[in-house]
Amino acid sequence: MINIDALAKPDVMQILNYEEILEQNEQNLKAMLPNWQAIESDEYKMMLEAFAYRELHLRAEFNNLARAFFLSTSTGHDLDNYAVFYGVSRLKGSKPYASYEFSLSEPLTVDVVVPAGLILVDESAKYKARLLGDVVIRAANENGTGMVELDEEIESSEIKTQIITTPLPFVLEAKALGSFMKGSTLESDEELRYRILLSMADKSTAGSEETYESFALGADERIEDIAVANGGAGVVNVFYYSSTQDELMQTRIQEALNKKDVRPLTDFVVVESATIVNYSVVAQLNILPNQETAKVYTRAVEALSAGLEKLKKIGTSITLSEINDFLRVDGVKEVLILNPTSNVVIADSEIGVCSEKTITYTVI
Repeated sequence: MINIDALAKPDVMQILNYEEILEQNEQNLKAMLPNWQAIESDEYKMMLEAFAYRELHLRAEFNNLARAFFLSTSTGHDLDNYAVFYGVSRLKGSKPYASYEFSLSEPLTVDVVVPAGLILVDESAKYKARLLGDVVIRAANENGTGMVELDEEIESSEIKTQIITTPLPFVLEAKALGSFMKGSTLESDEELRYRILLSMADKSTAGSEETYESFALGADERIEDIAVANGGAGVVNVFYYSSTQDELMQTRIQEALNKKDVRPLTDFVVVESATIVNYSVVAQLNILPNQETAKVYTRAVEALSAGLEKLKKIGTSITLSEINDFLRVDGVKEVLILNPTSNVVIADSEIGVCSEKTITYTVI
């Protein structure tokens, strides 16, 4: 796939240099008034400075408008409109869910099925939730539990939707056993931009790796990485990772990849979560003297965190040389890596996740 971060800046973008603009304006005026001198107290000089500032701002505004026409630079609603051309839309996010207990007013002599899709609201009737699957309360029992999904795309919520609005032939009460969790908010520009790049693979009638990756990423906004591997004759292994992964996420991926207009007829798709390989980084920085030590240390830690986040990909190993490169920012003479003691080798079905970072420093 093309790395759009490595693309050169489009030539249409205007250079923003106030001094060059002012100099050009002065040259134009001198062409008309050969005896004019550019001194600060001159009225023409003040006007030229004002015009130069105005032109600088106009060029900046032009650049902002031009960015909307390039995939690498468009953002927000501009990127949404760009995505429509490729048949892609921004994911609204994932709805959080919580475990609920459903109680009958008294035990019955037959099994009672609380139907999936049952609608619940909060006391103000502002928020709505629905039961994800049937809940069976066995004969002679009063209680059963099920998962309830809040109808809001947010990461979590303390809202209690315990009032049942769906008509039922029996008296039933609902009680939240915890907060709504494991949701997510609107898809970011970076994530949407990546899916636009992948979307061209969606048009393929064959089951390429990028095709499966594209459809899988569109199944749940919380998914952070997808890897596709050949599992043998006719078998496609799809591995996914998310810090909030759960059975609902896996179900959504399976449903997305097994649609008739997605999965090639001869493919058998196996969806599994990637095995997490936790590792820690312990290192000491030898910082040069006469430096702003705190700033050097902060830059090194931030560079390490950003670098390891980019390496948090299924099947991507973490090498000692990469850790060294992340920490060796300007001002750091030497990096002593105490842990890991060797490269963290990651298999195709695994993902390396840094669980702890301990970075110390000494001024040499």
